[in-house]
Amino acid sequence: MASRKPRRLGVTLALLVTIALALATGLLLVLANDHQVNALTLDPVYTPAPPRPLFPTPLGGPTETPVVALANLVEAASVPGQPTEAAALKIPPPAPAAELERPAAAPVIRLFLPMALRDYTPPPRQPEAFFVLANLPADQWPAEAAGLTQSKIGLHALSTGDPYTMEFVRRTKPRVVKAVGDFGWLAEVKQVSPETVTLARIYGQDESWVNTLDPAVAAAAYIQERLEHYQLNPFVDYWEGWNEFIFGSPEQLRWYAQFEAERACQMQALGFRAAVGGFAVGWPNTYADMEVFLPALEAAHRCGGLFHLHEYNKPLLQCGVRSGEAEIIPGAPAVRVPAGPLTFRYRFWYEGYLKPRGLGELPLVISEFGIDGVRAILCEDPNPWSGTTWKDYADWWQQGLGVDGAQAYVSQFAWADREMRQDDYVIGATIFTVGATDSGNHWNRWDVHDVLIPLAHYLVSQH
Repeated sequence: MASRKPRRLGVTLALLVTIALALATGLLLVLANDHQVNALTLDPVYTPAPPRPLFPTPLGGPTETPVVALANLVEAASVPGQPTEAAALKIPPPAPAAELERPAAAPVIRLFLPMALRDYTPPPRQPEAFFVLANLPADQWPAEAAGLTQSKIGLHALSTGDPYTMEFVRRTKPRVVKAVGDFGWLAEVKQVSPETVTLARIYGQDESWVNTLDPAVAAAAYIQERLEHYQLNPFVDYWEGWNEFIFGSPEQLRWYAQFEAERACQMQALGFRAAVGGFAVGWPNTYADMEVFLPALEAAHRCGGLFHLHEYNKPLLQCGVRSGEAEIIPGAPAVRVPAGPLTFRYRFWYEGYLKPRGLGELPLVISEFGIDGVRAILCEDPNPWSGTTWKDYADWWQQGLGVDGAQAYVSQFAWADREMRQDDYVIGATIFTVGATDSGNHWNRWDVHDVLIPLAHYLVSQH
């Protein structure tokens, strides 16, 4: 009997070692796959997106040079007049490419995890790494794409005066195009790219209606004034309403929400679809104000519409974008995806309000997008007083972001594109603007004529 005790003790020790190894293995697998364990988290907001290759098909000529996410800007250490690779930037290292291809965690892991680890929440997703796109041709269009691009970068157009606009559409088959004032040419857009989503806006809005007319009556009057345009242009998928309404009080915003809700559902009853919102960059100013507008978004979701707004930044599209911080905009909670007070501000709407209410599939278009005269946030601005368009920063961008301003702008759009592809509800963002090539046009300094050919090469590569 005495001789069996050591043998029994040995068996017990072996079992304990086996259990310890199983627990350690389960823990290591969880830590190695922290972006893939959403099956174990109780956080309803965080939804990891599947990895997407940066270039599903080879670019041919253009290549990528990793530069990484931009943080605080510092003085460039370069020879005067000579561009540097990234000396002008204080930058963290890029995320390893291998992280984009991690296999999903095996469900069986949960059988071996301690109870404490079942409540594990992965850390917030950090912004996509930034890359400089090199060797993008500037004088020769790419071969025409066979179908719709996977990129979510589209165009905003003020007119059809620039022949490059339709050439861009033919070559790239963009996901979204918006026209203002002059929108009859969208019929040709649909002919060459039937799957492209088209938006249009008719000039004019009477803001004296606010809190003086019943919102339903105002919406009916607004639609009636434009009904003939709607009927004569069936190639427009969504019709915008007011542009960048700046409200002075919550009561005015509440009226506007009811007006947009009525417009969305009244238009659906007539066989048309509405794009509601149209907020200027940085509006509404506070997270609480966003909630006031929710009735319009619920109506758009119910009545076949979409949400649209404007996002601009400077001196770079990346400025101010970060993850997991509260108060990025006044009153906003921390969200687990990259968001900013300017770029990707839309994520506060979706992560904080729409997804928890079952409205997370409401389509979104960023209907104006690019560099504009906003206040730089968390970025040193080399041109704080007069920098209002991408052309004002083109020379400065050459210190590490591209061989010229146009290619540097495309690299920033490519970064934003990779971020937007994480959100299935985003149809796309329309770059402001084309159709203002005349030097006397007020919007000429924003015109992206010189950007269209290198941008077309990027879009065509994304098929």
